[in-house]
Amino acid sequence: MTGYLATPLDFPTVTPDGFPPLENEPVFDAGRHLQIEYPDTVLSLKDLGYGDDDIASCPTPFGVTSIFRVLSDEGAACLLDVTRQLEKYTTSNARIARNVRGGTYQSKFLRDLCMCPEVTAAMSKIAGIPLLPHTIPHQMGHLNYNPLEVGENVDKWHVDTLRIDFVMFVTDPNSVEGGEFEYYRGTKHEVAELTKAGKPLDPAKIVAPDMPGPGYAVLQQGNMVVHRAKGLRAQGERITMVNGYVPRDISFPDFSRFDQLALVDPAHVAASEYARHMAWMARERLEAQLQGFAFSDDTGQMADQFQGFADHLATTAQNLRDAGKGQVEHFGDG
Repeated sequence: MTGYLATPLDFPTVTPDGFPPLENEPVFDAGRHLQIEYPDTVLSLKDLGYGDDDIASCPTPFGVTSIFRVLSDEGAACLLDVTRQLEKYTTSNARIARNVRGGTYQSKFLRDLCMCPEVTAAMSKIAGIPLLPHTIPHQMGHLNYNPLEVGENVDKWHVDTLRIDFVMFVTDPNSVEGGEFEYYRGTKHEVAELTKAGKPLDPAKIVAPDMPGPGYAVLQQGNMVVHRAKGLRAQGERITMVNGYVPRDISFPDFSRFDQLALVDPAHVAASEYARHMAWMARERLEAQLQGFAFSDDTGQMADQFQGFADHLATTAQNLRDAGKGQVEHFGDG
């Protein structure tokens, strides 16, 4: 499948029950609402302490960036309007007190922003690989709102249920006390060991990027970078948006963590989105095999390819059967 780039998957043409559309929202205009800049610094997975084996299992050696701008002032204001309208639909889970997932079903502005080709191209350039907007809609435009209780962290230390995503401030981080986005300049293995031993994270490795204002973001390989969002130290408003991507090179194993998504998203949506995503991957892998056709007597290699297709489908089926049997994973508040 080397050299094959997957065909984008269109957004679903049907909306699941429980996601009413916004009635009055701005219309996304990339020319007016984007002001894409590029980060000054990009840390690799090696910079974070990962070894060759861990890096080889990832689609890119990219780790995490410094702050960079995504939205214009007008774009940030429009997104703030949309997120305030969506706030009444917040839900909670074992990691996050108030969040909105599936907002791309409700807001065309949010959906168009998350799937914008200009934004995707910029994130691909930064990550060093071709990307596509995530093929699971609930992994696009995830919104985090500050807890109602002052001091409670917005999100605990964790790694994400997807590979590549950006975290962008929707509200002005300079208008509140606290609410910092932080990441750990170390590996998830190190954090897991510290957590298991009941020890705190090394404060010297905790990085809190200085966000200039709304519409600024950090891009990260989310399943490899341990991060969190701190609570506010006084009453205020803090909203961030997380937008996810998948590699266009679908030769890498799936990393959608349906076992986790099934615990936080509506059952009828989580399962359907996951099945659709895995069917898309299967189709694209078969298409890559067809496009790469060549005459050969290497039946072993052919058998391995078809075994891979079979394993992909078998894994999908087993994950669907096991839905809801786990628990939400995180490393606590540190």
